[in-house]
Amino acid sequence: MMRQHLANYILTPLFLINFICSFGQENIDLLIDEMSIEQKVGQMTQINLGFLSSNVDQHDGKVKQIDNEKLKRAIEQYHVGSILNTAGTAYSIEKWHKILTDIQDIALATPLEIPVLYGIDAIHGVTYTKGSTLFPHNIGLAATRNPAIANQIAAATAKESRASGLRWNFDPVLDVGRNPLWPRFCETFGEDPFLVATLGAELIKGYEQDGLSENTAVASCMKHFIGYSDPKSGKDRTEAYISDITLWQKHIPSFKAAIDAGASTIMINSSMINDVPVHGSYKLLTELLRNKLGFKGMIVTDWEDIIRLHERHKIASTPREAVRIAIEAGIDMSMVPNSFSFCEHLIDLVKSGDISEDRIDASVRRILILKRDLGLFTNAYPEKDAVQNFGLQEYKSLALNSARESMVLLKNQDNVLPLPKNKKYLLLGPGANCLSALNGCWSYSWQGDNEEVYPKTSKTILDVFQERFGTSQVLCDVKSEYSNATNFSINFSDEEINNVDYVILFLGENAYAESPGNIDDLTLDHNQIDLAKRAVALDKKVILVLIQGRPRIISDFSENIDGIVNAFLPGSMGAQAIVDVLFGDFNPSGTLPFTYPAHSGDLLTYDHKNLSAMVRTAPNNKTYGGYHPAFKFGDGLSYSDFSISNLKLNADTITTDEKLQISFQLKNRSDLDGTKNIDVFINDHYASLAPDVKNLKDFTKVFLKGGEQREVLMELDRDDLFFYNAKGEKLLEEGSFSVFIGDQTATFYLKK
Repeated sequence: MMRQHLANYILTPLFLINFICSFGQENIDLLIDEMSIEQKVGQMTQINLGFLSSNVDQHDGKVKQIDNEKLKRAIEQYHVGSILNTAGTAYSIEKWHKILTDIQDIALATPLEIPVLYGIDAIHGVTYTKGSTLFPHNIGLAATRNPAIANQIAAATAKESRASGLRWNFDPVLDVGRNPLWPRFCETFGEDPFLVATLGAELIKGYEQDGLSENTAVASCMKHFIGYSDPKSGKDRTEAYISDITLWQKHIPSFKAAIDAGASTIMINSSMINDVPVHGSYKLLTELLRNKLGFKGMIVTDWEDIIRLHERHKIASTPREAVRIAIEAGIDMSMVPNSFSFCEHLIDLVKSGDISEDRIDASVRRILILKRDLGLFTNAYPEKDAVQNFGLQEYKSLALNSARESMVLLKNQDNVLPLPKNKKYLLLGPGANCLSALNGCWSYSWQGDNEEVYPKTSKTILDVFQERFGTSQVLCDVKSEYSNATNFSINFSDEEINNVDYVILFLGENAYAESPGNIDDLTLDHNQIDLAKRAVALDKKVILVLIQGRPRIISDFSENIDGIVNAFLPGSMGAQAIVDVLFGDFNPSGTLPFTYPAHSGDLLTYDHKNLSAMVRTAPNNKTYGGYHPAFKFGDGLSYSDFSISNLKLNADTITTDEKLQISFQLKNRSDLDGTKNIDVFINDHYASLAPDVKNLKDFTKVFLKGGEQREVLMELDRDDLFFYNAKGEKLLEEGSFSVFIGDQTATFYLKK
């Protein structure tokens, strides 16, 4: 039990619990005073559950048995304060409760009775709990342009996480997807910083808004600070070169918004910026994150990233030196996660005087505050009454609605869509009968490609087609294994194909996570391209449904496709949502959150510079055709026919203290009810730092009945008109600006 300062108290376990529950800063400091260096360092240590299992191979995808002796050693001898992950794939709620109870039984039997904080990657739903609801990945969620749905998804995920006994979620990803080659692109909200900031903040609120001590909330973890998503090579965990101006303009705003929204924790970029590993950067972690952005919460590393300062980045000559660099940079907790080396090195660093105990105390204080706020000192065990919040029908409805809203109709030649329901359909392509392709990474396993662990009730696109239309209307021999050779062939007779009215191609990518998803070329693989060309040669109407986490290039055949739908990674209700959109049971409204490239070497984002747009065709000649994607940021069609007209501003000139009122007419010229996503862009004509061609500053959704017309009102203010310099200072300069909404443009002057 606690000593010295607490000696005047009757320290029964019940008293200790009540004492800690009422902890303010003073009481937490009192507890820290009672802790040994070993106990403090233990609190800063996070170990992988697989490391505590009886199976040596942690990454074979098989469920492992937790070794109780290893678990006791970690907590009793090394005082480990946090554990993460699973030892295999998804667990049932009952198994999660048993594991977490065993952990806390050991922790609460130690002298200081400090509970263990458990962390998990609950990405697009509760990744590692059997039967959980999986929602669209962030890249599809961004296409909805619907912050309310983002908030609702996070709230549902928080409830299912807490029902599992899990209180700390390593989500959301706030990296801005500037390089579509990057294999974690699907986890981002796309290429625009305003869109990422807006939706990311809603996820933070959804996770935490009920209050961390409530059994419906989890601590969020914004990640990965910072610049992770723009690697020079496009490969995961490789270096980026980002100017300070670009860092402030594109990468910092989403993290600032999340900090302002109340995010409790943050995870650090595994890579380096401008030759400096972020885990070793005092400038980024302390001067920027702590001092300038004002983050008060707990900083955790990503997987093995302290030892990698020695092993990969080569800035530390020894593992001990790597620990010193990271702790002095500002790290609070090390996701070690498969050894006790961090503990041993940090204890030695403190005892030798190379790192002060005060520095350690600052990190331990943040960790204990988080545990207190999460209610772990009140009740460290899984909360039985939280289980009633798991598996609710409303989550499935939310998953279906969000997947529907995420669908982007990119092409609809001669209104080939929606399809009639009384015809015959030939389904081709590896995505037609594959659960893992629909759900992507972090789906009941890390990679998401283990179909054996998906719920038995899960449905592929083929399942839904056959349920709705019967086998007589559906021709398909696609196998569930994505790479099966059959899936890239057309194995039907001429007579069978002659009876088909429409060919529907389901192409894209199978599930992958992180580095296993690295590719050298965005072009769709040749087997799928060849299949698409053979499908076109059948001389039928051909519909392409893209199921993918990033924009795979389809220029080799897309001109000959009649209709194209980008479904992204729509989650557990994705098959139903796709079929709903194809047959008009849902009118699509999604809009692209990124620029869809036409060529592998043309990766300009929509907010490029004027210089990038210019192509010099000959000496002294130029044209502005440098930006020519297959589909633009914000593209997305509807089965309704919308028009935007009569864009007006309330003034030709405004001052920095005035708001700019914007109005326009939105009309549904068709008979079909529909929703229109509206993006509002501005352009600064001239500035002391070269302005972008345009920047997204607001967005909204408007529902109109068939034939309805409505005036839509929006506004901008000074916060939409400034730009950052290299020091992170906001510059607001006098000059002319343009507003763009649809094909409408209006100009105003800002006067200081």
